[in-house]
This record gives sequence, C-alpha cells and structure tokens, in this order.
Amino acid sequence: MTFNRALLAATAVLGIAMTPGALVAQQAVGTVERQASAEVQSARAAEDNWLKVCDELDDGRQACIMRQVITTGGVFNGSFMLRDDPSQESRLLAVAAVPLGMLLPFGLTWQIDGGKPVRVPYMVCDPQSCAAQLVVNEAYIQSLKRGGQLTLTAKNRRNEDVTIDVTLQGFTSVYDNEDAMTVQELNAAQAPASAIDAAVEDYANTLRQRMGSEGGEAAEGEAPAAPAEAEAQPAE
Repeated sequence: MTFNRALLAATAVLGIAMTPGALVAQQAVGTVERQASAEVQSARAAEDNWLKVCDELDDGRQACIMRQVITTGGVFNGSFMLRDDPSQESRLLAVAAVPLGMLLPFGLTWQIDGGKPVRVPYMVCDPQSCAAQLVVNEAYIQSLKRGGQLTLTAKNRRNEDVTIDVTLQGFTSVYDNEDAMTVQELNAAQAPASAIDAAVEDYANTLRQRMGSEGGEAAEGEAPAAPAEAEAQPAE
C-alpha cells in the first residue's frame, strides 16, 4: 500500500478537516483553539501547533504530512496541511481548507505575513469543508519557516471576507525534526476513542436488554419509542 493510500485509510480527515470525535481526540496536538487564553497559548509548546505523520516508502525514503487545524469552541474554522512525498512528481503539496458556505468562484487567498497574497482555486468539497491545494517549492517552505502567520481569506455568502489565521510558530522545528508519528501510531492514538464508543454502545445494549426483561412486551396499542434521528444538516 502506498503512503498516500495508507494515510488516507488511517486519517481521511487529516488533510482537509476533522470529524468532531477525531477533533476532540487530537486536540492536544496539531489543533489551535482560537479562544484559548494568552497564558495557555504562551505556556503551550509551539511544536504542539503541528501534527507530523511520516511513513517509510518502499525505497527507504520517508513521506510525511504536517497539519494544523484551527477551531473556535471546538468548531472547525480551517486547516492547513503540507505533504512532502519524494515518490510523487510534485513532491511538495499544500492543502488549505475552510468550512462550507463560502463563495467558490473567489477562491481562497493565502498570504504569509505581509507578503504577496496568492489566490488559489478550490479543488474539492466534502460534507465538512472545501479545500484548495497548491504545488509549492523549497522557496515557499523557507517562507513558511521565516513567517509568523499564514492568513487564509475566503468570501462568505454575504460577500464578506472570512479570515483564518494559521500560526507558523513551531513549523520550522517540526518540519526539520526527524521525529514524527507513524500511520500505525496515529491509528493507535485514535483507538481509545473508538474503544470508548464501543463500551458505551455495549452498556446501552445491556440496559435495553434489562429493561426488556423487566418490563416485558410493550403495552398493547403503545408503540415502542423510536430512536432519535440525527439532526439533518442543510445541503450546501
């Protein structure tokens, strides 16, 4: 299995967005909470702004991704991901994502500090976000290393600018550091959340069985309660 396929199978939401459960599970690393206090932000290691995952290719080289997810109150605001895969013709690929509800024709503008803004067209949308991707070079990587902030600017339905600030603090040290999680380690780190979900489901099944054995069949003419339906999401 190639690195891209393995990574996609393990963390399909890493590069674009994150599901609510995965977002909670990964809050400690690679996620920036915009409402965090100044004290918390200053005490937090800059490297924790980024999650780095690498896997060894068949030829012994490493392919890696780095990503940062920005949230407000646990709600997804945007994300930025950098893929460095020497097996690909375009080794360096950057992907930025914003929530749904943005005007697609305007694209997504990327700007490092006060540098020249670059408008990047959207490439794909999923049920959570829309993403724009850009093939970059070593010069762009150096700009990210020297920079303090990458600003993503989109247009909402009211034609208003929506900005997402991606902090570049810790980018250089994480990018240059050979230490990184593997895909297998990332799967293992996310496993506890799945185990908790399974335990909750088992407990709920046990309660239902007990209630059924104690209360017997539903009274004639009284239908059992229907399970609650998930709140429908508006189509975008």
